[in-house]
Amino acid sequence: MKRLAVIALFVVAGCAHTSPKSTAQPEQHVTMDAIVFAAQPNGTVETVDAASLFERAGAAYGQKEYDAALALFDRVVRDWADSRYVVPSLYNAGLALEAKGDLAAAAERYKRITVEHANEKDAIDAWYRLGFVQAQAKNWAAAVDTYGQILQRKDLGLGDRLEALARRGVAQFSAKDLIAAEHTFRDELAYYHAHENEERLDSDFFVAMGAYYLGECAHEQYRLLPVRLPEKQMARDLEAKARTLLVAQSRFLDAMRVDNVEWATAAGFQIGSLYREFYDDIVGAPVPPALTGEAREVYLEEVRKQVRTLLQKAVSIHEKNLLMAERSGENNEWVRRSNEQMEQLKKLLAPGPVAPQPPDAAQPPVEPQTPPLPRPRDEVKPPVVL
Repeated sequence: MKRLAVIALFVVAGCAHTSPKSTAQPEQHVTMDAIVFAAQPNGTVETVDAASLFERAGAAYGQKEYDAALALFDRVVRDWADSRYVVPSLYNAGLALEAKGDLAAAAERYKRITVEHANEKDAIDAWYRLGFVQAQAKNWAAAVDTYGQILQRKDLGLGDRLEALARRGVAQFSAKDLIAAEHTFRDELAYYHAHENEERLDSDFFVAMGAYYLGECAHEQYRLLPVRLPEKQMARDLEAKARTLLVAQSRFLDAMRVDNVEWATAAGFQIGSLYREFYDDIVGAPVPPALTGEAREVYLEEVRKQVRTLLQKAVSIHEKNLLMAERSGENNEWVRRSNEQMEQLKKLLAPGPVAPQPPDAAQPPVEPQTPPLPRPRDEVKPPVVL
């Protein structure tokens, strides 16, 4: 295809030739996007403009033709650099790249908006999406930095600031920086309570998210505590674990009180898991070296009997969690895991010999299925937001 010309159209309204006595209206200039005339192989000439390409790109995206959509969005950015469609085209090109699984290239598109079009009203959307993609790629340090830059803005509403704080805290938590993460979640919840009567939130999702992860900080601290011999040290270690368990449980209960059912079921699952993990930690604690052979087996069996109530407590918690989910119509990953763990616990509690079970705490924790950001979209963008 050969480009013939690029023409910028101007429309002039009003009368340009009036008598000295007339009250002529001032000239009005409306600038429209450039139109490209392109020669086709069959000899015809096609006129192309940014709006039509943008519309075609949106249609391709809607059909999940991501390569075609990406090529069209990129063409708008390349050939109509001064068009109002550049920012939404960069953004939607990022979405197409996300759909293709190319998170690095998607991040590059979003970053271009934050750098080259920082003063555009939609640049804030690109900031959030950039952090989201960095977190998806597990580039936690970059995500922490991105959300930190967002928080420096002075134009954030309550919901936007809570979202940035919550997501920054999750990035810090995922990077194993528990101290920084806990500070961030505490800052988020404190900011919310200080301003909750000033601005109405559309959703309490990020409030509950911050409260839940504050519980997860304590939960992770619980997991990091050792259980060591000799017996006096082991008693102190288990006491420290018990205290940390109660801290984590209290925080998860606070998260449930926010009354966001998705995070409430996540918190309910984690409380049940805490009791199962404590059972595993006690049963799996080092056996005094003086006990060998049959004496060792008798000792372990007695320990299991003594802490059986922990498993019963865990079953009760999971049952309540599932009942809450059923009443609210929620059926998510946490509901499924609560049901699975409850069935495992019932087998452990069944009479008769039971084969040793791997502790659930040894499995990597499942992260919540947080949905893509529900950001507002400008009318010039096609309905292709995730």
